[in-house]
Amino acid sequence: MEERMPEYLHLPLQVLWFDTPELTLIAMLYIVAAILGGITWLLLIVGPILMIPYKRSQPRGFFSHLLYVFGWQRYSGYPLAAQTTFSE
Repeated sequence: MEERMPEYLHLPLQVLWFDTPELTLIAMLYIVAAILGGITWLLLIVGPILMIPYKRSQPRGFFSHLLYVFGWQRYSGYPLAAQTTFSE
C-alpha cells in the first residue's frame, strides 16, 4: 500500500477555494435543507455568502476555537471552556 505525503504539512485541505471549515458549513446546510426542504434550500446559498467572508476576516484558527468554546470540540490536555479555574 502506497501513501502519499502532501508537499506542505501546514496547509489545510482545500477543495476548489473552500477550506475544511467552509466545506463543513456547506455540508451541514445541505443536510438541513435536504431534511427540512422547502425554503430552507436558500440557506445553502445565503449561509455561505454571509459566513465565509466573516470567517475569513477573523484570525487563523477562529472556527476551531469557536467550536471549543461551544463545547463541540475537545483539545486534549486543556480544560473545558466553561471552567473558570484551573490548577495543574
